[in-house]
Amino acid sequence: MTVHLTGDVHHMSLDTRDQAHMDGTEMEAAVEYAEIAADHGVPVTLFVTGKAMREEPDHARTLAAIEGVELGGHDYYAFGTPVHKLWRGLTGSWNGPRPFQAWEIRRTLSAFEQFGVDVRSWRDHAYRHDANTAPLLATYGVTHLSDAVEPAGEPRDEDGLRVVPVNTPPDHEHVYHAFRTPEFVAEDGFEGPFGTESVTADEWVEWVLDCVDDVETATVLAHPACMELADEFAAFEELCERLSDEDCRHLGDC
Repeated sequence: MTVHLTGDVHHMSLDTRDQAHMDGTEMEAAVEYAEIAADHGVPVTLFVTGKAMREEPDHARTLAAIEGVELGGHDYYAFGTPVHKLWRGLTGSWNGPRPFQAWEIRRTLSAFEQFGVDVRSWRDHAYRHDANTAPLLATYGVTHLSDAVEPAGEPRDEDGLRVVPVNTPPDHEHVYHAFRTPEFVAEDGFEGPFGTESVTADEWVEWVLDCVDDVETATVLAHPACMELADEFAAFEELCERLSDEDCRHLGDC
C-alpha cells in the first residue's frame, strides 16, 4: 500500500471563510504542517496557488527548502478574477477560455520557478477543471493530476497525465472547523462523494485510516488551514504518526 499525503494552500487575498478565522496566513500554516510531517518522516505534496507564492516569498522559500515537501500547482488566482466569473456565467466552466487557462497555468509555473521548483503535480482549486485542463497541463510539463474525489478510486493514465484521485474523505468538507460548525453543517445541505457527514478532527483521522486500508494507493487531502483551525494540528500530528510506518510518497512519484 502507498499513501500520498496532500494539502491545498491559498493566497490570503482570496479572502475565504476559513481565512477569516485564522491568526496567521495559510502559507504560515503550511510551513508548520510541513515541519510536523517532516518530524515524522512523512513526505507531503502541497498544492499552492501561484499568487500565494508571489504574496509570501519568504514562506514560499521556506516551504521549498523543507525536506520531504513536494510543491504542486493550484491555479494562480483560484478562479477569483472577473474573467473567471464571466466565463462561468456564460459557459458553466470555472476555468476561463482556453487561452486564458493556458496563460494562468504558465503564470503559476513561473511563480514556482523563481524558487527553483519544477512543478510536476497539479490540483485545480475546488477540483474544478474542464476539457482543456489536462491537455494544457501535459503541454507545459505537468505529469500528475489529483483533481477528483473518488471513494476507492485508484491512479490511472488519462489524457497524457497520471490521474491520482483523492480516495479518502477530504477534511474541508468533513471536519468541523472554523465556520463549519455542527449547526452550519445541519443547515448547509452539502453532499459529496463521501456523503453528508462531518466529524471532529480526531474522528476524521480514524475515518481516513479506515479508507487507507481499503485501497492499494491512498491519497489523503488535509489542508493546513483546516488542520490548524480544527485543533491546532493535534489530529494532523496523530495522522502523521500513524502514517509514519506506511509507504508514504510524493504524489508526483505515483
